[in-house]
Amino acid sequence: MKMLILTYSGAEPARVTALLEEAGVPGHTCFEGGRGHGLTGPRAGTRAWPGEVTMCFSVVEDALAATAATHCRAAQLPPGERLHVAVMPVDSFF
Repeated sequence: MKMLILTYSGAEPARVTALLEEAGVPGHTCFEGGRGHGLTGPRAGTRAWPGEVTMCFSVVEDALAATAATHCRAAQLPPGERLHVAVMPVDSFF
């Protein structure tokens, strides 16, 4: 089993849900309004540091994780939007 973790910064958080559904991921959980700091600078939801991040998680079989990650990484996003995908091993899931 693998855990997919996606972080998206952009105007349409539903884009991530659509990508996961297109890839055949049967379920996921998303949280909007994330704040932090990355290579492109802070995302703090303030006037000085605008922007927030949506994070989505899903636990899937290994083969589906590879397919979904490839599908999401190939997505064509509008300028200024970012999507990062991490695939992590899961010891158990029940």
